[in-house]
Order: sequence, then C-alpha cells, then structure tokens
Amino acid sequence: MRLLRQPAAEARFLDLAPVANVVLLLVFFFLLSWSFVLQPGIEVRLPVTSFPSTSQQGRYVISLKAAGGEAPLIFFDEMAVDEEALKTKLAAAAEEHFADWITLNADESVPQGRVQQVAALAMQKGFRVTIATQRPAPAANGP
Repeated sequence: MRLLRQPAAEARFLDLAPVANVVLLLVFFFLLSWSFVLQPGIEVRLPVTSFPSTSQQGRYVISLKAAGGEAPLIFFDEMAVDEEALKTKLAAAAEEHFADWITLNADESVPQGRVQQVAALAMQKGFRVTIATQRPAPAANGP
C-alpha cells in the first residue's frame, strides 16, 4: 500500500491584522473609560469646609484669584476679564443656556463681599450659582 505524501507545509507568516485589531480595541477601551478632569486651569486655593459643596458642576466657571493687595483677578472660563467684560460674557452665555449652573471658584483670601458681588452678577443674568469649596485634608494617624 502506497501512502500519499502530503506536500510540505508552506512557510506561514504571522498575520498582524488581528493583533492590530486587539491593540486598537484596547486603546479605545482605555481612552473611553479614562476619567477626564474638566476643571479650569486657573489655580485657586478654595476655602476648606467640613461640608464641601455638592451642588451641580456648572457649565461655566468664574474664578476669582487673589492678586496681593490689589483687587482680585476675574476669569471667565479661563479668560481674564474685568467686571464689564464679565457682564457682557454672562449676558451672552445666558442667551445660550438660561438658568444653567455657574461654578464660582474663589481664593480663600478673596473678600467674601467680592465673592457675593460676582455671584450676584451671575444671578442677575439668570444663572444658578454654586460656590466651590474643598474638604479638609485627612488627619495623619501618628504619634
């Protein structure tokens, strides 16, 4: 009985298409599950309270940054503005998103009266204002 010989197996190369698909799927998975921080780039030292604000995160952010002995600097969505420009920007924003939330970030050294003035400007344009605060640092357990 004569056995048929099978032809020699062709040299096979590694197919990179499935490997590339898996890598791309992993990249997309991690990009979509990544928690992006949507905080403005203006660095302010928020006041510390035992009950930090848990209100809505506003669509717009107003930041008040202490400037030494001068009046605090005002930023509307990371753009430096004066009080008149702030009124104009708030009016334009109110046309698009009336009765939406605005987050007010104020340095802890900014006078409370100034914070209330800026909050009142936003409320006059129809916005709801939440004032950002932070939790106290956890106490270190040690001797």
